[in-house]
Amino acid sequence: MKNKMERELFVPLSHCDNTSRLSVPFMFNLFMDIATDHANELHLSSKDLGENMFWLATRTKVIVNRRPEMSEKVTLATWPEKAVRVRANRHYTISDEQGVAIAGKTEWAVINTQSGKLQRLNDIYGEDFDFCEDVSCEESYARVKDNFDDAEIFAEYTIRSTDIDVGQHMNNAAYVRALFSLFSCKELEKSSVREIDITYKNQSFEGETLTIKVREAEDGAFEYGMIKPDSTVAAVVRIVRE
Repeated sequence: MKNKMERELFVPLSHCDNTSRLSVPFMFNLFMDIATDHANELHLSSKDLGENMFWLATRTKVIVNRRPEMSEKVTLATWPEKAVRVRANRHYTISDEQGVAIAGKTEWAVINTQSGKLQRLNDIYGEDFDFCEDVSCEESYARVKDNFDDAEIFAEYTIRSTDIDVGQHMNNAAYVRALFSLFSCKELEKSSVREIDITYKNQSFEGETLTIKVREAEDGAFEYGMIKPDSTVAAVVRIVRE
């Protein structure tokens, strides 16, 4: 049996936006939650790996074909890709009766927080791990330059206690939630998000104020840099709209 987790659910009201459809930030939440559940089931959680070992997400890509509606029955699925050295993708899909509505993947690594070194994932998974060979999306992760010196300031966001996770830094999904909270309902309704990439660069902490800068790429996508008070980049986000 391939190591793939599937779960049926009805899209909750609390996960939807003003259009009564699954919101973009909650897509990231669902992916994070099922990845955690699957790691626990496989006995590969950070607790299972041992002291000082921690799963680390470096980047995520999500392709949105359509957004399921509130109370719609969907199937959420996830599975890890075969490991190559110290980094490997975990894939996700949210499917309905029409097929795959949302596809995503996250590049993960395991870091030893004491040594600061990434661990070989082949050793983490073990030689007998039965990988699923399915691929959620063929598209490569977007490459976004993290120099936003010449970009205009879009907004500022002060990190709150509700953004902080068990690692005592800003949760990966909270970056997306923070960014999308700065758009008005009218702005979000004007054009649908079709693709979103986020790359995590540096940890952020409660009380820090992120300066968010924006620029338009040559292909029409918008790139956002989330800048820490010390001028380092916490995360870069690329959004493609319809």
